[in-house]
Amino acid sequence: MFTILIEMNYLWIYSKNLQDEGGEEMKLKKVMAICLTMLMAASLSMTGCGEKSTDGEKKGDKDSVTIKWISQGPGEDSWEGLTKSILEEYEKDTGVHVEAEFYSFSDLFEVIETKSASKSADFDVMSVDVTYVAKYGTSGYLEPLDKYFTDEEKAQWDEASYQAGVWDNVMYAAPENTSTQVLYYNKTLLNQAGITVPESSADNRLTYEEVADLAQQAQKKLDPDGSKGIIGFDFQQVSRVYQMNMLANSMGGKNIGEDGFTIEGVVDDEPWIKAMTWYQDLVKEGIASQGYDADQLGEQFYAGNMVFMVGGTWTPSGMKCDDEIGCAYAPCFEGYEKEIATSTGSWYFGVNSQSPNKEAAADFVKWFTLEKGNDLWLEVNGDVPSRLEKQKEIEEDPEARDDMKIAAYEAANTAVPRAVTPVFGEYSTALDQAWEDIRNGADVKETLSSAIEQYNSAIASYEK
Repeated sequence: MFTILIEMNYLWIYSKNLQDEGGEEMKLKKVMAICLTMLMAASLSMTGCGEKSTDGEKKGDKDSVTIKWISQGPGEDSWEGLTKSILEEYEKDTGVHVEAEFYSFSDLFEVIETKSASKSADFDVMSVDVTYVAKYGTSGYLEPLDKYFTDEEKAQWDEASYQAGVWDNVMYAAPENTSTQVLYYNKTLLNQAGITVPESSADNRLTYEEVADLAQQAQKKLDPDGSKGIIGFDFQQVSRVYQMNMLANSMGGKNIGEDGFTIEGVVDDEPWIKAMTWYQDLVKEGIASQGYDADQLGEQFYAGNMVFMVGGTWTPSGMKCDDEIGCAYAPCFEGYEKEIATSTGSWYFGVNSQSPNKEAAADFVKWFTLEKGNDLWLEVNGDVPSRLEKQKEIEEDPEARDDMKIAAYEAANTAVPRAVTPVFGEYSTALDQAWEDIRNGADVKETLSSAIEQYNSAIASYEK
């Protein structure tokens, strides 16, 4: 602007000279026209691109803002294909363009670590697996979101979903959706065994002991000598804390200490010992499985080789739900009917702390987790909502699948977040192995003691 004014000053002096020297009138008019054009250009240069906010984000001209989102799920059948129309809708609604990059599940973590550790500002929004929220928050990768979300907005999510995005009383990420657990059973196998599953409800659930007994009865009828390999009852993600910890939680056990780091005196307490012992006995009696891992066990249910399975709402996609699969609320333990707990958690949205477009990024996160974008996402993806309003809609929808109605209730009422800690990787490594070891017959107390020692050693150098 300063340069333009200097040039205009010279032109004005030149025009005055023409006038003083009796120059031609046409030349004078031409010079004055040039001055006017340059003045208009200067004005546009100051207003056309919009005023910039203190964090570098452009305001006033939303069409000029582009935010970059890095996420998981390459391929047209995954998030990339599912979100294309949603992102187009956001641009139409707001004028903000979203440039998305999709990576494989494992590659996304590496990309986030590499970019964030180098304080890269070349992306604005990241998809965050819920178990990494605390780690990314303490590492400074995520921008705190409390100033962008009101208390009323936070209250729109179920408590478990909201709390899983919080570390040290700071909200670092917002839930896109959630997950929960349902008791599925194979109707065909039970009919062949002549067994009827008792009706249950949220207030009158089957107990784990009852399910185990029904499963064993079915095995004796269908596979008395064990030659067919019929599994009575097991967990879809066997030997993973994501699902297995719900057994200890269902006896009142916690996942981690109040400080978000301590497990000694927590996972070796009575609820954990009793829960692990119960599951180990289930395996010893041949009701639960051995030899299959979490990637294989679901396939056994789909193949018709398992009677009962606690699984996620993605389970019916592998079978004909109405004809082959029945469902019920997650079981509880006898004597612990008020300690009902279900595993939960899924993907979250976070804002890069180095983003030059934080307000626009936070607006996108809000739109995709609480507003129109979330409605569109749930419609195309079919996941369990984190929003209480959408959970209630499913429960009251006469056309909704029975298992989704159950899932909506569980998410709002019984869901327990996984351990919220910056060292979840170390936590899950130690305790996943503990669940697998007791499944294979190891002494429960000794196994838990070893897991605590392994975990404490792994986090010894971590600065709390």
